[in-house]
Amino acid sequence: MYKLLAVYDSDILYASRLMEYFNKCDWEDFEALLFTKKESLLEFLKNQPIEILLWGGEDFSNKIKIENIKYIFRLSSEKNGINEKAGEIYKYQSAEKIASEILSCYTRLEDNNSNELQGRAKFIGVFSPVPGEEKLSYAWALAKGLSGKGKVLYISFEQLPVSFMINNESSNRSMSELIYYLRERKEDYISKIKAYLNYSEKLSYLSGPSHGFDLLTICKEDIVRFMDDIREHTDYELVVFYLGIYTEATMEILSRCSVKCIAACASPYEELVSKEWEEQMRLSGIMVEQLNINRIILPTTGQIAGDKPLPENIYTAIKPMTEELIAEILSERSRHELFKG
Repeated sequence: MYKLLAVYDSDILYASRLMEYFNKCDWEDFEALLFTKKESLLEFLKNQPIEILLWGGEDFSNKIKIENIKYIFRLSSEKNGINEKAGEIYKYQSAEKIASEILSCYTRLEDNNSNELQGRAKFIGVFSPVPGEEKLSYAWALAKGLSGKGKVLYISFEQLPVSFMINNESSNRSMSELIYYLRERKEDYISKIKAYLNYSEKLSYLSGPSHGFDLLTICKEDIVRFMDDIREHTDYELVVFYLGIYTEATMEILSRCSVKCIAACASPYEELVSKEWEEQMRLSGIMVEQLNINRIILPTTGQIAGDKPLPENIYTAIKPMTEELIAEILSERSRHELFKG
């Protein structure tokens, strides 16, 4: 059953163009409706609930039947002072950006209001022996692609995290505080995880640490507890880890993942580093060839974007390379119920 997204704005040209873009969006769960007259909207709300109302009017009438609207987002003509958490969205920006912000806000609200615990989370690990924007783009694209099919959490282990993929999207508190609670063995620390989450459309993600050394303080036992708690005490169906550092803790993450990926660029240096990693794993008693690893070979940034290595260019080029793995993971849904049926 479709959920309804209603757009109200008295500017017929603006509303029509926005509606035209929404109709082109691949929002599988939503049907978009357009209202340019308040009376028509009021009449509709008498008998029909709306999941999201995107309100472009100057004032919000007390005649609106609020109980029939789950979430209200307001289009603001003033760019300064926008409060995203209060459901405000800047009106005069691209329709693509408006749609992305709506979906991000909606995911955050649904996440905060969800109390359903499934205990079914599966883990995917993308390890990069040589960190880089190509591998980061791959992990992010993988998580974004899967988030359109289920509830997904993305966690990046990078010592020097940068806002490479999220552009200007708002960021919440860093994961450093969460790491502190984890290491201090606080009993209820996992219940705080939603306070640290950020949202990119349907994808939930944790921001990187305030200081990269915080990641080095995490031990193997901490990771075991963290992953077990995510599985047992959150409602995520899939958790994607990007592992940009090589530590005992990140290798424990990789070993516990249902889907394991090693991402590297097609260069002699990265091939040598990957072989050295395999040798070190062997010396620690782990045979890499027995781990059922997906080896992801990516082009270098120079090969992808030439003299224009902008994040969006790299991401656009890398994104199609995740489709095969996404298809394999989704096929597991029907065989092993990776996602809810």
